[in-house]
Amino acid sequence: MTFKDSFIFRIICLVSEVFNASFIKSLADRLGRLFGESCICRLIRAYIGGGMGILRCKTVGLMNACLNAAKKPCDRLLSLCEGSLVLKLLKKITEHKAIFLYILISYPFTDLLIRKTAGALAGPWDELYFFGLLLILGLDFIFNHKDRKYVVSPLDLPLVIFLAVMYCCYFVVSPDRKIGFEGLRAVCEYMFWFFLILKLCDSDKLGKRLCICLFVIMGIMAVHGIYQYITAAPMPTSWVDHNEAGVRTRVYSILTSPNVLGCLFTMTIPIGAGLFLEETNRLKKLFYGIITLCMLASLAFTFSRGAWVGFMGAVFVFVVFYDARLLIPVVVLGLLVIFLVPEIGGRISYMLSPEYIESSMNGGRLIRWIDGLKVWAYGKYAGVGLGHFGGAVAMNHGMQYLVADEYIDTFYMDNYYLKTMIETGVIGLAAFVFLMYEVFINSIRAVCISPDHRYLKTGIMSGLFGVIIHNAFENIFEVPMASTYFWILAAVLMGFWYRKAAEK
Repeated sequence: MTFKDSFIFRIICLVSEVFNASFIKSLADRLGRLFGESCICRLIRAYIGGGMGILRCKTVGLMNACLNAAKKPCDRLLSLCEGSLVLKLLKKITEHKAIFLYILISYPFTDLLIRKTAGALAGPWDELYFFGLLLILGLDFIFNHKDRKYVVSPLDLPLVIFLAVMYCCYFVVSPDRKIGFEGLRAVCEYMFWFFLILKLCDSDKLGKRLCICLFVIMGIMAVHGIYQYITAAPMPTSWVDHNEAGVRTRVYSILTSPNVLGCLFTMTIPIGAGLFLEETNRLKKLFYGIITLCMLASLAFTFSRGAWVGFMGAVFVFVVFYDARLLIPVVVLGLLVIFLVPEIGGRISYMLSPEYIESSMNGGRLIRWIDGLKVWAYGKYAGVGLGHFGGAVAMNHGMQYLVADEYIDTFYMDNYYLKTMIETGVIGLAAFVFLMYEVFINSIRAVCISPDHRYLKTGIMSGLFGVIIHNAFENIFEVPMASTYFWILAAVLMGFWYRKAAEK
């Protein structure tokens, strides 16, 4: 039995036929044509097409001049060491740099293996790996410096601006320098993966293979998640409110949180949809389709409402860029899932109930957000200091604040934007929101710059947008794995943009 013979496919076809024959579709088509011919649309296209000026800026010219100046010393070094066994070994390592990127993209399993075998190296392994890849990047330039140019993207400057603002916040407002530095590191460290992967992932072929590798890794975790749901894997009672008796388990695979697993699926499912649409080989297409459906099921079984909201945002963006006329059928299909799957419908409806509001005000998200705003009142513009409230660093140090004659113990804010505002004030929040906006707008530029790998690029962009939304309900960027994946995928997407922009 194929998907085309299934009940779900028939429902989709029926909804599509009704929609295609409706007045709403004809009206949407007319409005679309009018908008496409309007001055506003031309201005938007001009803005989206912007960003290429970064390739002609003086800073990039200076960096290219530095690279050109370094080429002669590299030639001399290679001629002096010609025939050396060490040189041959290093060249061999550099030629297989993709393997090291695959190990990184397999982060969940790599991290699990290292933590079980590496002892003291289990904690800092990702930092050490970063410097190892940085060394490989330097060796790659030595061996392949001919016609090498400095790789840049329109996202570089927004990242540098955000990092500069965070460093300023650290130096200006840090009641405890040690805690402040830990907080600074937790916020900024994983962003450096963007700059490194942008330069290491030097071809569209390698970029696509990294996405496929991530897809396979998450597919394995999805199948494991489905197994956990079938076997009702044990979970802490705190993961479900006592009023939600219908949820028998929440899947988490090899991770420690269903919310993090849901975030990873939010990033990866749109990539799976892009690979499915892009693939022409039937067997591969079938593989991508089946694994994507497994991820959808496992995402549902995480029962992570924040991940679901983020995923809905990702689906909205994907459908708009694929075919906006499908929005209404997709919304109808989503509503059918809510009504036909009692556990999903019950968890969503409970979120809108008075019982949830009462529970949330007694130790849940709402009371945390309210208490967080009380703490923010003590440092509205520059915050109370990085690492001092609302995140893992503050939790590790047991931070407290005296608010209205009452001590408030720190906790996870379950809202990365609010956590950023409390620690770095309105200035830090503005810098972070600007950075997330730049990630999204430059993702659109990468999709629109050429039709090559359009569906895959749309999938990456949609996944990134889903995480941006999810951060409003969880501290997603507090999780090294999730933050690393976010910036790796952003770098892969900007790599697609750079190579096409350099051609133009």
